[in-house]
Amino acid sequence: MNFKRYAIVLAVAALTLPFIAFAGYHYGGHGNMNMVWDMTVLDTDSDGVLTFDEFISPNVDKWRSGFDMIDTNGDGKVEVDEWSAFTEVHGMKPVQ
Repeated sequence: MNFKRYAIVLAVAALTLPFIAFAGYHYGGHGNMNMVWDMTVLDTDSDGVLTFDEFISPNVDKWRSGFDMIDTNGDGKVEVDEWSAFTEVHGMKPVQ
């Protein structure tokens, strides 16, 4: 690789990496919403295994908060117009 091409690649990487890092921080990295992943914290009865309820329990409030944000009329259901508004605001394209 010649010096000019190397300099261009380096410049592009330098300009791109901060945005990628910010996106990973903003979205909790890989879409995990900053979930709890420590098994000793999740295993509330300390029996050495996780039940599904133990696995989801510390994150239920986060999922409820997200659902409630989408459910703008507060009826406990997400209608098509609410989902469309959510996907539009977040730059997501609905599956056709």
